[in-house]
Amino acid sequence: MYCPVCELDSEGKIRNSGWFSHFVCSRCGTEVLLESRGKPAYPDDYFGNDEEKFRGTAGGIRRHWHESRASHLRSIVGPNARSLYDIGCGDGLFLKAAVGQGFAVGGLEPMDKAREQARKKLGCGIDKEPFKSSPAGGFDVITAWQVIEHVDKPGELFDKIHKNLKPGGFFAVSTVNLESWQAWLFGSNWLHLDPPRHLWVARRSCVEDLLTRHGFMIVARRWNHLEFGPVGYVDSLVNLVDPRRDRILKGLKTGFRGPADGLAWLAGALLTAPSLVASALEAAAGYPATFELYARKNA
Repeated sequence: MYCPVCELDSEGKIRNSGWFSHFVCSRCGTEVLLESRGKPAYPDDYFGNDEEKFRGTAGGIRRHWHESRASHLRSIVGPNARSLYDIGCGDGLFLKAAVGQGFAVGGLEPMDKAREQARKKLGCGIDKEPFKSSPAGGFDVITAWQVIEHVDKPGELFDKIHKNLKPGGFFAVSTVNLESWQAWLFGSNWLHLDPPRHLWVARRSCVEDLLTRHGFMIVARRWNHLEFGPVGYVDSLVNLVDPRRDRILKGLKTGFRGPADGLAWLAGALLTAPSLVASALEAAAGYPATFELYARKNA
């Protein structure tokens, strides 16, 4: 079986988890989605309403995280980096925050509804195919936030990114962490396993090795644990007893409707405080649910 992180054929084992199954690479531990039955990967409600992916308070918090991320990125790449391209830009919220940091922006979003959301926010076209609007000489910065786990061969994507960066340009990427405490605790019930969308999940150290093999030097790391850590604990705990997977995350996008959703919302409210603590502890120990890497293109 091919491992997209080792980039080699590998021995391993199959883990069946109800309606989905994974191949577990014996070399690096990466879990590769093999089969997902009866669940469309990107139903219309996955993208929220016609304007944004998340609604209400969750949407406001998400805007805050993207503004913080854009500010942190600017502090790393410096004032001279001007052009930025976001892969899998979704509804364009990060790109809007990047404009506020002085970047001239472009983006890729293959899904029609999300691409239209981004177009409305930014007032400009968004690519449906990678780097369709790449300028001569490339970009100063390319980003991919919670995207690479949706790509079956991330190494090939890294090569395209390397090619479309200016000399010395920056690549910023985030993904989920199979080394996190919550991944270990919840196994197939872990929210961030996210079948059928996440085609693989890996350890942070293995993702770093993959980046290095494809011509990047990591210059900074960030554990933005409050963004995805607490919801990972909350929804994973609810998944232990709820036959409908990831109910809370979906409710944050489309609203909580009906008695079962109401019970999930109540459980989520009760679990939020301990989940905040657990998320902070795992990040402090170096095992966050998600991580961000900031890398520079090697010559």
